[in-house]
Amino acid sequence: MSHYRLLVPTTNPARSGPVLKAISPFLNAEDSRGTLLGVIEIAPERSLSEGVEVARAYRALLSRIARYAEEGPGELRGLVRIAHVAAQGIREAALETDANLLVLEAPTGRSARADGLWTNAVEDLLVDPPCDVALVRADPQQICSVLVPVRGGPNAELALRLAESVCKQTGAVLSVLHVFSPRISPESRSREEAAFLKLVSRVEVPVKRQTVFSVSVREAIIREAQAHQLVILGATLSLMHRPMVLGAPASRLLRRLPGTVMVVKTAGPVQVRDPERPLRLETRAAAGERVDRWFAENTFHSREFADLKRLMGLKERQGITISLGLPTLNEQLTIGKVIRTFKHALMDQVPLLDEIVVIDSGSSDRTTRVAERLGVPVLQHAEILPRYGAFSGKGEALWKSLFTLKGDLICWVDTDISNIHPKFVYGLLGPLLTDPEISYVKGFYRRPLRYGSELQAQGGGRVTELAARPMLNLFFPELSGLVQPLSGEYAGRRAVLESVPFFTGYGVELGLLLAISEAYGLRTIAQVDLGMRVHRNQSLFDLSKMAFAIIQVGLKHLGDRHRIHLLEEVNKTMKLIHYDDERYWIEQKEIEDQERPPMNSVPEYFLARHRQPTAEG
Repeated sequence: MSHYRLLVPTTNPARSGPVLKAISPFLNAEDSRGTLLGVIEIAPERSLSEGVEVARAYRALLSRIARYAEEGPGELRGLVRIAHVAAQGIREAALETDANLLVLEAPTGRSARADGLWTNAVEDLLVDPPCDVALVRADPQQICSVLVPVRGGPNAELALRLAESVCKQTGAVLSVLHVFSPRISPESRSREEAAFLKLVSRVEVPVKRQTVFSVSVREAIIREAQAHQLVILGATLSLMHRPMVLGAPASRLLRRLPGTVMVVKTAGPVQVRDPERPLRLETRAAAGERVDRWFAENTFHSREFADLKRLMGLKERQGITISLGLPTLNEQLTIGKVIRTFKHALMDQVPLLDEIVVIDSGSSDRTTRVAERLGVPVLQHAEILPRYGAFSGKGEALWKSLFTLKGDLICWVDTDISNIHPKFVYGLLGPLLTDPEISYVKGFYRRPLRYGSELQAQGGGRVTELAARPMLNLFFPELSGLVQPLSGEYAGRRAVLESVPFFTGYGVELGLLLAISEAYGLRTIAQVDLGMRVHRNQSLFDLSKMAFAIIQVGLKHLGDRHRIHLLEEVNKTMKLIHYDDERYWIEQKEIEDQERPPMNSVPEYFLARHRQPTAEG
């Protein structure tokens, strides 16, 4: 194993320190990384979504532990998994993180009796591990000598490989113990010695061989282990076969061995699915549970990412750049404060952002002049990629901004927000910087509704609650956990954003959400609580047009999914009813979002992103 992808599950992150120290040689090996998995088990009769607050607390604790681990060369990140059955949640996490070594804390003594759920999970995973597994009983003493008892069993090679890594990282001496029965025949001894020498010959560190004759292999190991600080054992059937997994044989041995002990087991062969066998359709209950789990695991709060220096450190380690795009149309009252707030906090104080660019849609007020005076580039979306023409709408501005923004991560924030705060940016970037599996982040917030001079705490987001969320629940239930699918604040990885189409108008937010979910899966999407957002509220008349366009986008995706032409069959002309006193009349208006292709299919974009430097440059 040239590098390790460790998964370290725990139901109590606060006590994970000793285990992390014990496995630090693997974590610090070249090209290795680790995931500290906080496992939250929810009773079967309760919804997984109820774990959202516990998940947030776990993430905060895991983040502190991972930050401490950043002082070493190894990469460690935190991840939360919520499940009705802990072992199943750990198996899924092992698959998602592509783990090749699962590290389980041995539940011994009082901890085993106090945490029966963890003991059950460990037993389940040891019997049928999703990858190679190490059961660890950690001890704080420094490791100077490692003992590996070897008799040529199926797990001996893994035990030697792990011991080799420990010795390379710590400089410890490796002793390999071979225990013979006194009654062994010369032929059997010769065969065992040949197998032993073949195994040891593959080890790349000096090996001190110890040969012992004993009628009790276990007693011989215990006796020889007294001179070592780490013992790595290949699991035997007597140690790992249910129902004795953590019963008398393993528990007695763990209690009697000194120092740190690892019992390791190689995973069985991967079962390949028969391609002729049809996939089983997901039941409605399973789909609902998947949404509940996503809601609990992928719902964040901006407070979790308020440490800007930490985010800056993550950005530098990943070697990425970040762009902020600000779409505008007649926002002279708020644009100045928006730019000053973001520029001061996220460029001058902590250079989290590499650029801030205003993408204007033909403002007739002082919006562009205010932005230019503050030193921010201002681009007219109609002048970007002129060969392709220009449509009106925010979605068109965002699509064209992909061509001009340079960052690997791209964040867009609406500019009509009067209570602007840096959290509207760092809150969206946080999940992208801390979790490589997340590719797209939506903001959500409480949206007060203004009636004249009065500001009511609730009431905003009317199109969301009356049109978007009912439609998602009906036709796209996998997205029913999104609090505000139409929010105007979101961020994503360029590689994802450039690969999906953009609708040019009101439907851009829903269109992006549906396209990214379809192409990359629900796990890649996250949402962040940004607190309260105060902005200009639109009239019901305008909201009606918005809902009309958004429903069209939903119908188009529904038709594409089922390969039927729904959108061509629906009416795209909306009759808007006006009234003034007792006079009524109808205005007929065409409302249709155009669909721009994925930006990475535009030749100019491809050439600009892949342009080779000239010989003179």
